[in-house]
Amino acid sequence: MAQLALASIVFIALHILPALKLRESLIKRIGDPAYMGLFSLASVLGMAWMIVAYQNAPVGEPLWITGPAVRWSTAFIMLFAFILVVTGTTPKNPTSVLGKGALKDNHQGTGVFAITRHPVMWAIIIWSMLHLINRPDMRSLLFFGSMGLLGLAGSMRQEVRKQEEFGKAWEQFASQTSHVPFLAILQGKAQLRITDLGGWRIMTAVLLWLATLYLHAHILGVSPLAVLV
Repeated sequence: MAQLALASIVFIALHILPALKLRESLIKRIGDPAYMGLFSLASVLGMAWMIVAYQNAPVGEPLWITGPAVRWSTAFIMLFAFILVVTGTTPKNPTSVLGKGALKDNHQGTGVFAITRHPVMWAIIIWSMLHLINRPDMRSLLFFGSMGLLGLAGSMRQEVRKQEEFGKAWEQFASQTSHVPFLAILQGKAQLRITDLGGWRIMTAVLLWLATLYLHAHILGVSPLAVLV
């Protein structure tokens, strides 16, 4: 368990420390491509360490009670996370690494950005929280809790960094969208139209979701379909 805790701390630190004004100085020294390459490599290695530590950690006693109804609901809520990922990565995304050009497009407050301006981060948060709810033990609290915390902290840090980078263009985008999913729609600042999401994107998300349901047991040894039959 100690190894998992250390791996989680290191993984979070890898993503938070560069954001504390270290990122800019590193890019100036080694260049943006080299920085992104080293950061991606460190992230992959950090995640691999977390996964191995999670698999080797003892399961322990459950921290709360779950059941088939919760797991059944989780399988379908995950479809929403898949939709956020696909619709958040296929169009130009102002919150992505190369998102400046996306702010010039007239899609603010439409498509997936009517739901949230951080679709990928929220997909990570939803994924981590749903898995944590269904695996109520200390090792899952460390693993999935760390991922959810990183998704939330990362999206909040993006808010600050994008404001500093893009200024008024970001302010306009933020004024027509919301961080919290569906809040801008409830406030009347955005309008969700399914056609704006793109039918092929939704179909892709559904196919990926179905494939994950089927392959989950073969790859990870746990079948979410077991509670659906």
